[in-house]
Amino acid sequence: MKNDNIMIIGRILGVHGIKGEIKVLPLTDDPERFFDLETIKISKDKNWVDYTITGQRLHKNNVIIYLEGIKTRNDAEALMGQLIAIDRELAVALSEDEYFIEDLLGFTVYNGDEILGKLTDIMQTGGIDVYIITGGKKTYCIPARKIYFEDFNLEEHQIKANIPQEILEL
Repeated sequence: MKNDNIMIIGRILGVHGIKGEIKVLPLTDDPERFFDLETIKISKDKNWVDYTITGQRLHKNNVIIYLEGIKTRNDAEALMGQLIAIDRELAVALSEDEYFIEDLLGFTVYNGDEILGKLTDIMQTGGIDVYIITGGKKTYCIPARKIYFEDFNLEEHQIKANIPQEILEL
């Protein structure tokens, strides 16, 4: 359901209470980001449906959201497992060397002149992210450090890397 005009920011984990609240796992570095939003999009039948936020609060590591039109636990349960997105123009501004995860997935990673594989996932560990690169039958888990990943070419969907052999063999 890739759409360049939207950005995924969360996934509905379940319901909270009996009044239609949804529990959302934030897929953003700043869960308080949800407090700046008036509307969100929720995936439904391979389409995006707009919902107006009528209230939200943090609960542990999740966000509890009230949506207009979602009044009961059953209404909320129908949304479980769905993705939450916003229009891309509402995305937070990034610093010069920062990228949105979804913009990098699928990039070809070159280690020197050789293709290492495709960037298939990024694990957020709370410290340094880990890039998951899949090349043929081999999968590499490489810390996302500037000394290993030198250049990101967004136009050509390529990443130039300089990863030592001993790191690749771990």
